[in-house]
Amino acid sequence: MKISVSMVRFITRNIRKSVGLKMVPLLLCSLLFLNVLYESKSQAAQHTNFVIVGGTGDLARKYLWGSALRLFVENFSENNTFSFYAGARVSQTDGDKALNDILNSNKCDSNDPKCEKLRPKFLENAKYVVLKYDENYTNLCNTFRTEKGPEITIHQIFYLSIPSSAYQSVTHNIHSNCRHEKISSTKVVLEKPFGLDKESAAKQAEVISEHFHDDEVHRVDHYLAKSVSKQILNFRAKNREILDELLNGQFVDRIEIVMKERIGNKGRIDFYDQTGVVRDVMQNHLTELLALVAMELPVNISDCKMIEDYKLHLLRQVKPVSSDALLFGQYAKYVEEAKDEIKNIDQSHLTPTFAAALLQINNPRWRGVPFILTSGKHMDERTSHVRILFREKEFCVSGCADGNSTFTKYPRQLIFQIGHGPVPSAGILVSKSLFNPSWPSSMKELPMTSKDSAIHGQSPGDFHYAVPVVDTQAYTMVIHDLYHNNRESFVTTARMLLLWEIWDNVIKETSLTVPRLYKEFSPVNLNFTVDGLKLRYLGQGQSEYSGKFDGLEMPNFAVIPPLFRNKTLFCKPLKDLVKVLATYIFKTAENAIKERNIFHIAFSGGNTPVILFKELLGSFPLFPWEQTHIWQVDERCVSQKHENSNFLSLHDNLIKFTNIPYFNIHPMPVSFAGKICAHESKGDNLYEDMINHLIPAQVFDLILLGLGTDGHTASLFPGYTHSKKDKRLVALTKSKADGNFDRMSLLPPLINNAREVTVLVTTKEKHSILQKISDIQTRNKQYPITYVSPVSGNMSWFIDIEAWLGQ
Repeated sequence: MKISVSMVRFITRNIRKSVGLKMVPLLLCSLLFLNVLYESKSQAAQHTNFVIVGGTGDLARKYLWGSALRLFVENFSENNTFSFYAGARVSQTDGDKALNDILNSNKCDSNDPKCEKLRPKFLENAKYVVLKYDENYTNLCNTFRTEKGPEITIHQIFYLSIPSSAYQSVTHNIHSNCRHEKISSTKVVLEKPFGLDKESAAKQAEVISEHFHDDEVHRVDHYLAKSVSKQILNFRAKNREILDELLNGQFVDRIEIVMKERIGNKGRIDFYDQTGVVRDVMQNHLTELLALVAMELPVNISDCKMIEDYKLHLLRQVKPVSSDALLFGQYAKYVEEAKDEIKNIDQSHLTPTFAAALLQINNPRWRGVPFILTSGKHMDERTSHVRILFREKEFCVSGCADGNSTFTKYPRQLIFQIGHGPVPSAGILVSKSLFNPSWPSSMKELPMTSKDSAIHGQSPGDFHYAVPVVDTQAYTMVIHDLYHNNRESFVTTARMLLLWEIWDNVIKETSLTVPRLYKEFSPVNLNFTVDGLKLRYLGQGQSEYSGKFDGLEMPNFAVIPPLFRNKTLFCKPLKDLVKVLATYIFKTAENAIKERNIFHIAFSGGNTPVILFKELLGSFPLFPWEQTHIWQVDERCVSQKHENSNFLSLHDNLIKFTNIPYFNIHPMPVSFAGKICAHESKGDNLYEDMINHLIPAQVFDLILLGLGTDGHTASLFPGYTHSKKDKRLVALTKSKADGNFDRMSLLPPLINNAREVTVLVTTKEKHSILQKISDIQTRNKQYPITYVSPVSGNMSWFIDIEAWLGQ
């Protein structure tokens, strides 16, 4: 019997009377020691009932029963006992056989004598039970009341390895039948998917919360239980000082989070038609990895509550994914496999088995850094990793491994190889050119010296490489964390709903998107590029179109060549064309600033550029306006406040919405002292002087031109002639042969000196002039556009489908 405080006082009084005061301390210590001994023994005596609902299914067969054996071996003792139950809907006979087959297939490692010794005991304590009707749960849970004595603390775990559609009825049965006075704790474990959208996820959580508190519910994300995933925060903490400095937009170019699989979906078509690759792994596994890498690092990484708070804070800053930042693919045999498994394959045609997405984080540390998530089935390799690629700002002149050249494309990277891939074992890799890492005690460094192969684009010898000391299988760690009340491998309700906030809208918006087909194990046509904050396949914009395209009926013979007038041609519907041109400008600006720290661009007038301005403002919030100088290609002879002023349109549709410095804006000086385009004012000479002063060698980075129906460009109209001897760069011009000067324009010598010249041509009215100038030999004063031919720069034509086809 436990000795109470009042009993101690009673015994003390009597000891004083019988043996004297000196013996009191000794006898008291003895009593207290016996009391502690009793307490520890009674507290240690506990029994756990572990019920796997769906205990003969695929997940249980592959992972859960092996993990249950490991749990038993590590924790069983005389005072710590277990009972394991496989619950399913099949008959007792069929269930016994199925469970027996599973248990017989789960052997101990040859070098694990403890497991060999305890495995028979484990088998004695594992049994099959029918869990089909309410009374089955009643019968099972009644045994929990009577199987142990009153001094044993009883815990129960229900692992729901079943479709989520059954969660409601099963959790109701558990609550109604298994929550009685002898149970000290109850845990319910859920496998994804946690709903198919935010609404269904919230509903699922609401239903379960009617019976169980949030700390009793454990939603599994086994990627969080993988050995390297568990080392991410440890590694960051061990190298806190240097990584706090490096992990931000100043140094990080992009972060790739990748999960590629060789297997397909055969046998799982019905499930995959409901989920697709985004719901299956990107909305959960890959976004969880993003949070581990991108979250601020807590002071105490052992504090699970603090870690959870920091994750939630980070996920609130992740912007919802946009539809133009998401690509889909489907392996070629998917629909064929669907025909063998399901009756209605309408959805199968739209099911993505590959996806790539660009995510953005709206905080000072990560603003402007693209997080690229990719995952697919039947891919060319099996790998899962987080790869942080750092910007290169150095030039190697001497002592370079590969000669006197710039470093390789990404010589500085930090890689968390979660599983498989090109390394001998899952681990962490740090480019030696990045920093010399300190490793947590739970990791050990391994040498890699081979130069005959490549790992993520680098020689193995270029990396520091370490692996977890103990590489525990993910579900073994899930069961371990579950039993020991470690929440790291599980997703809270709040976090689950935030993950859906990021993905919910885009999943709905793209539900009817037809995925690009790819060949199994050779998906080269899925290669894509990042255009600003958008993604597009490298093969997009094919040269042949037929049938309907954005509502436009197109002839079958319509073939769009790669060149027009021997220059690069981009030909697309207007909306897509403007996106491509805006991206082209953004990339040109980025490159110019990287090379020269400044970007000079000149815009033509007219209405056509207005749609381009909107695209630049809407899709490229990180456009480097502060380092951009804006010039005019041409201007009408009107005041800047006049409705026909090109500068007014440029200002009202673009400039006023940017943070471009005032001194970087260069309007054409067509008005002086109330005089408009007066020859004596010499505004053209003044503009030319400004160009000479501010632009080295008079080389614009990019000039955007238009094309009139009569062949004019800039403000160079039919009949315009330019002598080769004339070295002027800017001049007053006439829109009519017999008229007065009414325009100011850049001249061909200056235009042709640019690094990039782009010509934007829209509307079907331009079809006729395109036909007239299509012959590369055409070059005369009737069509001034034919004078445009850069000396050493590039020229690109951006022509919309209507202008190309004339309809």
